[in-house]
Amino acid sequence: MSDKVYLPMDSKMREELRFAMNTQFRYKLYRDPMFPFFPAMGINHIIQGFEHKEEKSFVGVLHLWYENTSGELSYHTKDKHFVAGIWRHEWYDHPVDAVNLANYIQYSRPFDEDKLVKVMMKHIEEMATKKVEKIIKENIEEEDIDDELLN
Repeated sequence: MSDKVYLPMDSKMREELRFAMNTQFRYKLYRDPMFPFFPAMGINHIIQGFEHKEEKSFVGVLHLWYENTSGELSYHTKDKHFVAGIWRHEWYDHPVDAVNLANYIQYSRPFDEDKLVKVMMKHIEEMATKKVEKIIKENIEEEDIDDELLN
């Protein structure tokens, strides 16, 4: 990021760009088939930075977060669609503030993401090892059968 030049922009232009980028980003996000299930998957915060390429200026960092004050569960059926919560937003003017927010969100979770990733990686490694051992065993058995047929 150090090679970028951030030119100042007036507050009206920044607000117009932020409104347009927020709208476009949300539209793209809402079209994702997984979007309605984000809260159920534990995705309650989305952080995205934006730049205005023509102006070579930093527009800001958008923070979307899911808030369900009703306490009811959202649901989707063939005939009905009920979303209990709402996705709110705020903009950060400095990338450092967004990094601090991301760190706060990560460390305030009731679980340790790093440990979950390590456990999952260990599980994947064990599954891959079992699969390789199975393939090797099958190949050895096929070689034994071929040797018996040849003799």
